[in-house]
Amino acid sequence: RVLRGLLGNWKTKEQAQKAARGLPRRWPIPGVKDIVVVASGKGGVGKSTVTVNLALAATALNKGLSVGLLDADVYGPSIPRMLNLSGRPELSNQDKMLPLVNYGIKCMSMGFLVEEKDAIVWRGLMVGGRVSYAQ
Repeated sequence: RVLRGLLGNWKTKEQAQKAARGLPRRWPIPGVKDIVVVASGKGGVGKSTVTVNLALAATALNKGLSVGLLDADVYGPSIPRMLNLSGRPELSNQDKMLPLVNYGIKCMSMGFLVEEKDAIVWRGLMVGGRVSYAQ
């Protein structure tokens, strides 16, 4: 409720339209009501820390809330370490990756797909394809 109030209450329709300009089209995700995105064009500013703290706070404040976290950082995924998660995701009967869970938070991360010490060299299309596959 708090996040919805901060992010989605525009005073006029014109403000909402201006805010939506340039944003990608919204595609519904079955079972997902609200999405919060944490992003920055600069590295090392605490995006992962803020993301994990938001997820933990949302889980703690509303015990009935189902919280999921998608870590699409291909250059240095740190969220698995922050959530004390390791291993590979299992596949469902529909060949979809199932998220790992800890602290009541479902998590899917690029860090689950590569070894922690391996360097990742991916180009834009490869990254986009990986994110699409994780859905």
